[in-house]
Amino acid sequence: MINRLESFLGFSSSSKCVCSAVSDLRIALRRELVYNVGMITTETRHGFPVQRVETQLGTLEVSQYGAHVLGWTPSGGRPVFYMSGAAVYAEGKALRGGIPICWPWFGKHPTEPKSNPSHGLARISMWQFEHGEESAEGEAKLKYALRLPEQPVAEYELHMRRDTLEIVLRTLQAPADMAFSAALHSYFAVSDYEHVNVTGLENAPFTEYADDAAPHSEAPLIPAGHIDRIYYPVPAEREISIEDETWGRLLCISRSGSRSCVVWNPGEKGAAGIADVEPGTSHSFLAVEAAVVPDERLSLHVGESHEMRMVLSVHAL
Repeated sequence: MINRLESFLGFSSSSKCVCSAVSDLRIALRRELVYNVGMITTETRHGFPVQRVETQLGTLEVSQYGAHVLGWTPSGGRPVFYMSGAAVYAEGKALRGGIPICWPWFGKHPTEPKSNPSHGLARISMWQFEHGEESAEGEAKLKYALRLPEQPVAEYELHMRRDTLEIVLRTLQAPADMAFSAALHSYFAVSDYEHVNVTGLENAPFTEYADDAAPHSEAPLIPAGHIDRIYYPVPAEREISIEDETWGRLLCISRSGSRSCVVWNPGEKGAAGIADVEPGTSHSFLAVEAAVVPDERLSLHVGESHEMRMVLSVHAL
């Protein structure tokens, strides 16, 4: 029983950083299982294992289902991500809020859209938790991996530092020539998405996919109503920021391996038709996504890899 549980959680007896956790795990099995690697705990929540990090630098929660970041709160600050109270925790269903991983395709499957889920497999698959560690200064690292038949290997790493969260999505060992796209679909918590400034996208070309899009103030972008934009190309060295004067917070987004950015909110009317968006909360988030969109026409050949990195930092205005 213990061995099966260790395998499910992605641990092996040779993992140095989790040896004490495995030892503690052998002491007792409980319905709500919790074990510790320093300040990193794993517990079952809504039927899925969740890693929780709590140090003097803040808290970070990640579900192994989807390797889905559920929350990050820097010490003394507000939560950085919106997580819907109506999110559905069920196999085959993507969670609403946090950071869903769209991989290894974004949007419809490039060749067989009718027989494959939208936005790929990563966000509806159970990942392995491979490694966790923390430093005496409160920094923490978590590493996940996903190995699926006929797909590249995916690795996902998170590094929490003071007021900073670094996220790396690696795509390794493409099994065949393939079209590739991906996105880190970040739902950022805001005071009101219609009263924030989004900077760094000035003069970048974009396509608006909202058929009922309202006029938006540009340069800086101030969203209004339904917005569903893909900006491309956006130079990878360009920092994107969300200025929230009401909360006195500046969120900065740095990227590499990403030449696109998605900005999305369904608006009040659209949100009312989305069952897993908690009623009355559509103004509480704005999705700003580091992405590799299909229009980039990125292809991976056999054995090739790709790395997309997003670094989030929080500052006072």
